[in-house]
Amino acid sequence: MRWSQTGLIVVDAQQGFTELQPQELPIPGGAAIVPAVNTLLALPFGRIDATQDWHPPDHCSFLGQRDNLYPAHCVQGTPGAEFLPGLHTHRFHAIWRKGYDPDRDAYAVTAQHPGFPELLRAQGITTVAVCGLALNICCFFTARDLRLQGFNVYLVEDASAGIDVPQAGLFQQQARAEAQRLGILYVDVATLRQLGTLA
Repeated sequence: MRWSQTGLIVVDAQQGFTELQPQELPIPGGAAIVPAVNTLLALPFGRIDATQDWHPPDHCSFLGQRDNLYPAHCVQGTPGAEFLPGLHTHRFHAIWRKGYDPDRDAYAVTAQHPGFPELLRAQGITTVAVCGLALNICCFFTARDLRLQGFNVYLVEDASAGIDVPQAGLFQQQARAEAQRLGILYVDVATLRQLGTLA
């Protein structure tokens, strides 16, 4: 793995997915990922992108709306939509907002930014490392879409946190099994750093 050909994607590392906003959609251990993500952000990736859930207040997935799946979370302009305190956001090359269409969900960045894989290719990126919240939902769908586009993909477990959402049919073990079937590799921060050092 060459750093210059590897991109990092920090997925939805936002307050609304943590105990900092308990009325939203807190993921156990969500806020605790910041030090590990910052360790990744200090590495010499060829490109670093972040995604940000940016929902309107009447998003279709919210309770009381069409799909009735989730409490309101990461609503545009609210504290829940802000990145986690202490996150080294100055390292982001770009922030990709998603979930802003009230009538459709967008777990992966590619759902609303279909040109993202081509942008990575144009910059010589062949491998991506994905971390953030939630490991088995937005991280997984981002990793899956990029893997299906031909990228080598790592999911960084200790810089992420997951949660089962039965009402949406989203389970951690199910996501992991599909990811591994597709050839997505689960690693920790130390292993990823070592892979880059050995290249």
